[in-house]
Amino acid sequence: MTASIDHRWGWSAASPLGWPALCDWLRDPGSLTERLRRHCRDFRVEVLASEALLSLTPQQKALLDCEQAYCREVLLYCDETPWVYASSLYSPATRAAMPQLTGLGRRALGELLFDAPDLQRSTFEFAELTNDDRIRLCHRAGLDPSPGPLWGRRSVLATGRARVLVTELFLPAVPAYQEPVA
Repeated sequence: MTASIDHRWGWSAASPLGWPALCDWLRDPGSLTERLRRHCRDFRVEVLASEALLSLTPQQKALLDCEQAYCREVLLYCDETPWVYASSLYSPATRAAMPQLTGLGRRALGELLFDAPDLQRSTFEFAELTNDDRIRLCHRAGLDPSPGPLWGRRSVLATGRARVLVTELFLPAVPAYQEPVA
């Protein structure tokens, strides 16, 4: 891979208007893993890709303060239904500072990072996928493209000398999309 799949999504500080439940999910500063676990009986992680070293966009370079980063892509499932596509980017320096990143396997990144007492999260950025981006993501993740909006968020999670750019895209099964638009 030469770039992460989210590199051209239209990231901004604006979250969706008229979707209070979706905004609640997008703006929740807590562990998404824990929130998903509260909504299902069976939570699991499917690793799509791991350990690829990517070149970063100028914006990603600024967020992570490096030229290249390792990328891990996963689907987060609730009761055998994919709810979230997530990717994490982290520098070789972060990998050295937090070697547990290399052995996550099917463990959610949130289980590792949210245990850190000094964890800090940057301000969220949000993106609504274009039709082309939705189709590209569904193809990459092995999902059926479904009509309708897909929203994601990203932020940097930092603890000690480790910085991880985390992108979380909420798939159609997330209950927040089921709420009628006001």
